[in-house]
Amino acid sequence: MSVASHLHIKLEEYDSRIRTFIPGYEDMIAAAAQALAALDVPAPHVVDLGTGTGALAAACLRVRPRARMTAIDADRDILELARQRLHGKTDSPSLVPGTFDDVVFPACDAVVASLSLHHIRTGEAKRALYRRCREALSPGGLLVSADCCPASDPGLSSLQRRAWRDHLRLTYSDAEADAFFAAWADEDVYFSLEEELAMMRSAGLAGDVMWRAGAMAVIAARC
Repeated sequence: MSVASHLHIKLEEYDSRIRTFIPGYEDMIAAAAQALAALDVPAPHVVDLGTGTGALAAACLRVRPRARMTAIDADRDILELARQRLHGKTDSPSLVPGTFDDVVFPACDAVVASLSLHHIRTGEAKRALYRRCREALSPGGLLVSADCCPASDPGLSSLQRRAWRDHLRLTYSDAEADAFFAAWADEDVYFSLEEELAMMRSAGLAGDVMWRAGAMAVIAARC
């Protein structure tokens, strides 16, 4: 499924509409990119999983201007938007069409992902992905994931969902907000922070929460 179909928008609307969908989007992207400042490598190789329009990749290059980028996305149309965004910001970024399962991850110093890993539907599959990331990372490398990680406590999770709905209601009607949630529930799987950190540990990665606002979080895990 294309990104536009998943979000029920036109592709050219993505960069403006994603901010109406995700509370704290700009801060989340900035926090994920800032984690790369912890890398003790002058010109790190960064792999962006599910790069979309390249917003996170571009933010990473602002933090680490000498980084070499490999951007992976199954949607060829949105990958072209990433190519345009990254043009002139880094030398010869590698843009790779394909799914996480299809693409062999290159050796790298960091793997980053923003709002893409929730498409992995089972804990077993996500643990396998984290193991592949660990195998690709150099010693001391980082996995950075920015995504929805709701509280494990049902009451707190309900409050987070209500706050997310309030954010949607700044732009959309009640019916539209409910329709978005229903569509995403059919296609996305959100694991709690505790579950994400445990899956990373099982893959040999030591994770910490770098940023959190409601159900959204940035986790950075060192190998």
